[in-house]
Parts: sequence; structure tokens; C-alpha cells
Amino acid sequence: MSTEEQILKGANELFFRYGIKGITMDDVAKHLSVSKRTIYEKFPNKDAIIEILLRQHLDKHLEDFKKFREVAANAIEEILMMLQPLKEVFESINPRLLLELKKFHPELWEEFQKFKKTALMETLISNMKRGMKEGLYREDIDVNVLAVLRIEEVELAWNAEIYPPSEFNLANVQICLLDHFIFGITNVKGHSVAEKYKKQLHINGTI
Repeated sequence: MSTEEQILKGANELFFRYGIKGITMDDVAKHLSVSKRTIYEKFPNKDAIIEILLRQHLDKHLEDFKKFREVAANAIEEILMMLQPLKEVFESINPRLLLELKKFHPELWEEFQKFKKTALMETLISNMKRGMKEGLYREDIDVNVLAVLRIEEVELAWNAEIYPPSEFNLANVQICLLDHFIFGITNVKGHSVAEKYKKQLHINGTI
């Protein structure tokens, strides 16, 4: 692992644990047991690190979407596979991270929003069209309306006013919302297939 990769990995760990605003370049240096000069030789400031990390995460999601589409036996397995990396993020991330990204890094927040409205939207629409062709999803669903709904559900789980972290497990909230979404778009045949895959992937409504 190169010095740049080590710095990015260490910074990512701190941001996920504590959020963005309170972490300084000094904190990153101490976390990695290196000098602050070493970090500044690779990155001009903390904002540069945040920008690179965000793009890395978005690129990773795109790679995952493509892989899931290719290896999944059907649309239901594909959409359930999409939950796995999301579940891992929610189990390890500090809820304030996205809130601080939105408040203190509006340009990067807009990039994240663009990703949702393009790549994620296209992935969800493609998945629903696939499920309809496979006879697993209802034929009367409006894929555009429901793709927007699913995207907003993902972000809804981050709203601390609606789902306070002190009262709700954020990963469990995501699982429950996806479960509700899937059983809303699947037909009777799709219901039984979804139940089968949920058991295989060890997904259920409670954690």
C-alpha cells in the first residue's frame, strides 16, 4: 500500500468514526503515526482528501452495481445484493458524516446528489424493468416514480429527526425500508423468491 493509500485509508476510518468537521490533519497524522509534513506532501488539505474519498466510494458503488447486475440470477437477488455494502456502511459510519458533508462541503454534496439522480436512478429503473420481464415484479408499477422513492428512502434513514440514532439501528432501518419496497413491487411469485433470497443472504427485518 502506497503512502497516499495509507493516508486515505486512515482518514476514511476517522471520518467514518467521528464525522468530518472535527477531524484535522493532525488527527490523521497521529492516527497513522506519521508526521503532518508527510500528509501535506501528498495532499494540500483535508478537503482534497474528502473529495478523493467521496469519488472512490462512488466509483466503488458503480463497480458493485455492475457486478451485481452480472452475477445475480434475477432482479430480486440483484437488489438484495445491493443492500449488503449499504448495510456495512450504516453499521460503521457516524450519522453526522453525511450531515456535515452537506453543510460544509456543498459542492461535494451536489456531486453525491448527482450520483443518486443518474447512476443510482438508472440502476433502479433497470432492475425494475428486469424484474417485470422475469415475471417477478408487478406489471403496473411506474419505474420512474418508484426509483425516486427508493432513492429518497435511502437518505430518509439518515434523518436524525425521523430516525434518531439513539432509538434506531440505522442498518436495521435500511433493511426494513428495502423490505417494504421489495414487497411493494413484487407479485405473488416474487414474494416467495424474495423470501428465499432473504434467508440465503441472512437478511431479515430485525437485527
